[in-house]
Order: sequence, then structure tokens, then C-alpha cells
Amino acid sequence: MGTKPPTVIVVIAGLLLAAYLVLVVRALLSPSSDPQRGMADGFLMMMTFFLLCLVGLLWYGTTRHRAGPVWTVFVICALPSLSFVARAVYLLVRWVKGAS
Repeated sequence: MGTKPPTVIVVIAGLLLAAYLVLVVRALLSPSSDPQRGMADGFLMMMTFFLLCLVGLLWYGTTRHRAGPVWTVFVICALPSLSFVARAVYLLVRWVKGAS
């Protein structure tokens, strides 16, 4: 038996996955008359499958008390939001340096 993953990490990863799935489903259900809609739908279905695989990996790590899969899912889910924060800090620093 492995080490039990932190509950906070499991909850945050689950909430991020739920938010990503809501965004993908909302995009799939949005009306459009764009001729490239088929390609967009295919990509969104592939992303839905990928997110569901991450949900399965999170479930596996949580039920089997394995921290590795849970941390992997957490890093994959948190990276986009962390890179956005890093980009905002970078732009803020450049703006402050440019103002002085």
C-alpha cells in the first residue's frame, strides 16, 4: 500500500477537472454555423476523453491510496492556471519597470 495522497490536492484536482469538463461540454453544446465546426467538435471530443482519463487516474490514485497518480493529475490540471498567473506577474513587472 502506498502513501495516502493529501485530501486538499485531491479536492483541488477534482474541482479543476470539473471546471475543465464544464467548459468543454459548454463549447460542444454551443450553436455554430462555422464550416470548420466538425474539426472543433473532434478536438473537443478528444479533450473530453483526455479529461475523463484524468478523472479515472485521480479516482484510481484516491481509492488505492497512491500519491503518484494524484500528484500527476494535480500538476497537469494546475499547470495552465499557474502559467497564467506567472504570465500576469511577468507583465506586471515589465509594466512597473517601464513606468519608472
